[in-house]
Amino acid sequence: MDTAEILARAAERAQGKKHAGDLTPEEAHALLREHPKAKLIDVRSHPELEFSGFVEGCCHVPWKLYPGMTPNPDFDKQIQSVAQADEVLLLLCRTGGRSTEAAEHLADLGYTHAYNILGGFDGKPDQEGKRGKVEGWKASGLPWRHP
Repeated sequence: MDTAEILARAAERAQGKKHAGDLTPEEAHALLREHPKAKLIDVRSHPELEFSGFVEGCCHVPWKLYPGMTPNPDFDKQIQSVAQADEVLLLLCRTGGRSTEAAEHLADLGYTHAYNILGGFDGKPDQEGKRGKVEGWKASGLPWRHP
């Protein structure tokens, strides 16, 4: 599947939303390898990166801050320092909720290529309450590092 097909599928999944689309982790990984303007933005808090791990080479701009998970007052400024409006921004959080919020916000700011990554980095918990096995970046077997 080429990048145009991936982006078209993502747009179909996000119909009725402001952001450009919803990508599977595998699609996001393919875009990172093949699309010259694709950039991965991890919007998790700093402790989440330290606890769960991260994708090498991504930009980190937290949507909410720990403790308290309060909105990051510098989010817009921080995004502008790492991303251009014409880039294909692939947003990643723990399960896909905050990355959807951030993608919607970026759409309001004029970023027309802001995509959410479904399932996030860790995905929902399995029957034993453990993450990283049911859905998301880790469960898809994509490359990542633990600090």
